[in-house]
Amino acid sequence: MTRILIATVFLMLCSAATAQDGGSSWQRSEPAELPPLQLFHSTHGANLPTAEVLQQGNFEFEISHRFVPTISDGSASLWGFDGPVNIRLALGYAYSDEGYVTLGRSNVQDNLDLQIKQQLFSYRHEVFPLLVAARLGGAWNTEVPGRDAGDADNFQYYAQLIFNTMYAERFALGIVPSYVENSHITCPERQYSFVVGLHAQYYITDVFNVLAEWIPTVSGWRGTHNTVAMGIELETGGHFFKIILSNNDLLNPAQVLAGAGNSFNDGDLHIGFNITRLLAF
Repeated sequence: MTRILIATVFLMLCSAATAQDGGSSWQRSEPAELPPLQLFHSTHGANLPTAEVLQQGNFEFEISHRFVPTISDGSASLWGFDGPVNIRLALGYAYSDEGYVTLGRSNVQDNLDLQIKQQLFSYRHEVFPLLVAARLGGAWNTEVPGRDAGDADNFQYYAQLIFNTMYAERFALGIVPSYVENSHITCPERQYSFVVGLHAQYYITDVFNVLAEWIPTVSGWRGTHNTVAMGIELETGGHFFKIILSNNDLLNPAQVLAGAGNSFNDGDLHIGFNITRLLAF
């Protein structure tokens, strides 16, 4: 009996030691950290922003062109390629994984643009995920005929809420309500524009997609027509290259959101492109 008791105690001690050596086999494991939700691949479409941002410490360089002649001008302007060209240059910097600031310049009235974009909310869902961001910015038109550069009427301000979703991992959709203060800088009385931009991209492959935009004015001042754009995008190793057709030849946000001078239905379309390059150090 004594031997049986000793053997039982010995087995219990061995079992306890084995359990201690096994360590955390019984403990709750840490949940795997999910990557940030990404719907659109690029930080913007043709003109409208997406809710996507950069990784902290990264830069994004942008160069965009819009040819001033339209396709409907025909062979006299080489179907829109004969210049002159409106140009935008911009450089963005990510101060965190949720937000970044961008300084840009358009050669139209030497428009300088400073903006900040911040992600606000993300929601994972199998059918309709949601990513929400906000963008705030100010523009300074430094060359307005008949005015000093520092005239108060040369400054514009805008605010945008960005709602993005995606269906079937291929079709990305964005809704961007936007407000622009002093949207018509040469009007004797200060104007505003409230628009609701809609844009979509269909990802045919991981590197190639088609895109479309419509920016109707809901209230306030508008150019002759609402801005419409369509195009294709190619994504290659940190580059996003977009070829665009649009009835608007302007580039900076405060300019584009105020409307277009040409009719999309009449085929008065400008050829353009956007190139962005991610710079990681």
